[in-house]
Amino acid sequence: MKTNSTPNQPDRIQPLGRCATIILATLVVCGVSGCSYSPSFNLLGSYFPAWIICFAVATALTTVIHTVFTKTKMVTELWPLPVVYPCLISFLSCTLWIIFFN
Repeated sequence: MKTNSTPNQPDRIQPLGRCATIILATLVVCGVSGCSYSPSFNLLGSYFPAWIICFAVATALTTVIHTVFTKTKMVTELWPLPVVYPCLISFLSCTLWIIFFN
């Protein structure tokens, strides 16, 4: 089997430049520093992450909103429902997070 390399230059992978290595290290440090604070609170002796509470409250609010939509017959205007309700849960969960934990 014949290769296209010359005998004086062995095949090897060129290492990253110094600038690229510094940039990569800086991005890794900045990314990891975001993990230093975990918003959790004590609930009956156990620490729960705040996002679980936001998700549970958003799901309950979506159930209430679904009841209102059903009674006002607005459900017929909403489609596709398998997309509408998860989007509503996500919206309410993020909104609760911003209001109470930021």
